[in-house]
Amino acid sequence: MKHKASEPQPKPPRYPEGIRSVPINSRNVEFVLRAYLDKNEPKIQRALRKMWNTQREMMTVKEMEKIMQYSWVPIEWVQQWTNDYTKLVNEVMAPAWRDAMENAVEYMNGEIEKYARKQFENTHIGQLIEDWIREHGGQLIVQLTDAQHEAIREILRIYILENPLSPYDLAKVIKPLIGLTKRESSAVVRYRESLIRQNLAASKVERLVNNYAEFLLRKRALRIARTELSYAYNRGQLEAVREAKTNGFFRGQIIKTWLTAHDERTCEFCQSLDGEVVGLEETYPGGTKREEEILTPPAHPNCRCTLIYEVVEY
Repeated sequence: MKHKASEPQPKPPRYPEGIRSVPINSRNVEFVLRAYLDKNEPKIQRALRKMWNTQREMMTVKEMEKIMQYSWVPIEWVQQWTNDYTKLVNEVMAPAWRDAMENAVEYMNGEIEKYARKQFENTHIGQLIEDWIREHGGQLIVQLTDAQHEAIREILRIYILENPLSPYDLAKVIKPLIGLTKRESSAVVRYRESLIRQNLAASKVERLVNNYAEFLLRKRALRIARTELSYAYNRGQLEAVREAKTNGFFRGQIIKTWLTAHDERTCEFCQSLDGEVVGLEETYPGGTKREEEILTPPAHPNCRCTLIYEVVEY
């Protein structure tokens, strides 16, 4: 005997009777953000690649002879990398962050005015943007320098202590790895060793290894550009909503809803966050050990998620 399938039960109302949520911005923000990223990522990518290419010129045979005496990364290299990343932040990243935040503020201001039906002008956003750029820029300089130091230190450990190379060969190994993380550099090393075990000609090994390293460098440059622009754009939207709230533009409590980019590149972590609602100043779980709690996306490098802001009106 067949049993009649039970009818789906209606979902309980999201809010008690008489309370409703009114969106400040719409799901269109996902496409606005994506269009902004697509347009502005290439400039940062080019700047990173140019800087890494310049840093490669430091990896001379003479430098390799010097470091082989001590088996560690010279402090002069670390200082130069710090200077390079400081220049990158000041000349490339800071203007890019500023533009992203200002574009986000302008977009959100328009949405706020539609909601409130009156003109909205930010009075303190400029200083908030500069404060955020200064703090975030300092953090990025340290992160990028430390990542490069860690990667090259591991390569020196392998090819000076474990599997010694000549200064000439060591320079050839290190040069393509400048700009990669420890994990990426280790992947290139494993690939190199696998090719050598196949008894391929040295010239072919070098060509294949360089191609793989270039592929990873392109991916890393894009990852940095996308992540940093996403940080700034999403933070700009948050600051616009905060200021409008302070100025009394909303008739109720502000909530925010995680909006995941729905395509084949969406990760499981962000998919699990899609639709999650928290208060304006409440946090979401971050996808990295460095940031376990976050106010806005990105949740992790390469993240393209954003937020929908709503007013719960009483």
